[in-house]
Amino acid sequence: MRRILYVIPFLFLLALSCEKDNTPPTKTDTDQEIIKNWDKSPEAYLRDSTLYLTKLLSLWQESIVPSNINDILDTVKVRRITKDYDKAEDLLDYLIGLTPKDSKGQPYDRFSFLDRQGAVAEEIQEGTGTSYGIYVLYLQTAESAKDNNNADLYVRMLDLNSPAYDAGLRRGDRILSINGNTKYDYNTQKAQNFKGINDALNSNSMNVKWQKPNGEIIEKTITQAKYSINPILSTWVKDIEGKKVGYFAFSSFISIINNQGQSNSLYTSLQNLFNNYETQGVSELIVDLRYNGGGSTYTAEYLANKLAPAAATGKRMYYYKLNPIVQEELAEEFKPVDFKKIGNLNLTKVYFLVTSSTASASELLINSLKPYLNVQIIGSENTYGKPVGFWGIPIGKKGAQADIYVTSFQMFNADNYGNYFEGLVPNKLTREDFLKDFGDVEEGFIAEAVYHIKNGSYSTGTRSAVSAKDAQRVNNTYLLKSIESNRAADVGMFKFGKEKIKLK
Repeated sequence: MRRILYVIPFLFLLALSCEKDNTPPTKTDTDQEIIKNWDKSPEAYLRDSTLYLTKLLSLWQESIVPSNINDILDTVKVRRITKDYDKAEDLLDYLIGLTPKDSKGQPYDRFSFLDRQGAVAEEIQEGTGTSYGIYVLYLQTAESAKDNNNADLYVRMLDLNSPAYDAGLRRGDRILSINGNTKYDYNTQKAQNFKGINDALNSNSMNVKWQKPNGEIIEKTITQAKYSINPILSTWVKDIEGKKVGYFAFSSFISIINNQGQSNSLYTSLQNLFNNYETQGVSELIVDLRYNGGGSTYTAEYLANKLAPAAATGKRMYYYKLNPIVQEELAEEFKPVDFKKIGNLNLTKVYFLVTSSTASASELLINSLKPYLNVQIIGSENTYGKPVGFWGIPIGKKGAQADIYVTSFQMFNADNYGNYFEGLVPNKLTREDFLKDFGDVEEGFIAEAVYHIKNGSYSTGTRSAVSAKDAQRVNNTYLLKSIESNRAADVGMFKFGKEKIKLK
């Protein structure tokens, strides 16, 4: 199902120059070989369109070939670049590899992509997913380390309402076997480049045997299915040292607006959540974004307006950096965003719990609030570092169609800070307890926030935020690898329109 799309005036040129039959005009003798071997396949058209739009929209336009932007209107010059790539994805990898490098030697654009299945719109805009809804990792415990430094497979997170969640799997459960195969340990899978576990997670159905933390063993067959995503994983309000403290874990910034521009069920759930915080007089809030890879900027803006103080109303939330062409053509759509306080929640402090999986819209929310609120970041490492985003444009024709997402904008807060490509830095580095569920006050991140609320400072080597027993177990548990998720939200920050923008 298609998302609501921006219709950009200059894309009309693409329709004129490429949409017909993709046949080039007559050229000089130096171009005859290209013309003679002209590929009219749908994939060739998709490659040409990929080059055209990447050059046109990229935030790093000056680094993308061709050097003269007018050359993208010359079909032979375009084909001279695209003809040597089998797939449009291969071409796109080459193009984003041309962008400037960061301190680690990686291109700044690691994010642009092609979506041939329309999965992004389905998950982010419509709030539905089709999968098992389970995310796993390899943990090395004191016991598994005895077996040649091995590690076992554990559940990292589940989507509420998903097949895996409904089957009874929970965070911290240990996977013993899949389809009767017990060889899903780290050492075995590493030797296979983790093909076995990835194949299992991408299959249509699998039999899973797992062990609960209490020792109970359960075995069930799980089948992939479509489900409505509820990203609010856990919530509570507690009295801590005379303060009303709220907590919620949020796994994805799916849109609060549906394809018809109307508020959806997530909007209603968030409204109810914050109404409860207001009613109970919550003054400090813990927001758990440890695995939140991003999503819709509208949802980030909504949460920022809920968390910000009333005094921030009318002041800058964030503004965009764009390439000159996008800036000129879409100035209205990318105008600066200001705060408009929603509700009456009056926070004195907000704690964000993060890992390197915390990215894009999550980072935008944190960065936008920093100039106006006491923001504390607690985590095991820096956040991912993705201060950029994109929107989807359908390209191709029957036989090779996709939505292209070209990294086109970067966001900066009121303090003009937005170059966090190496991540936002935590105020407190601490260990995550992978065997305790979201919302558990004894989990490492949450316990550290509670410790700070109680004491006004973070724990030290001599003052622990968790029990001695838990500290010993956590200190002897090591994360060796998270299996990459296929969640659409984890690939970036998306700006979806509420309505089509007409040609000027």
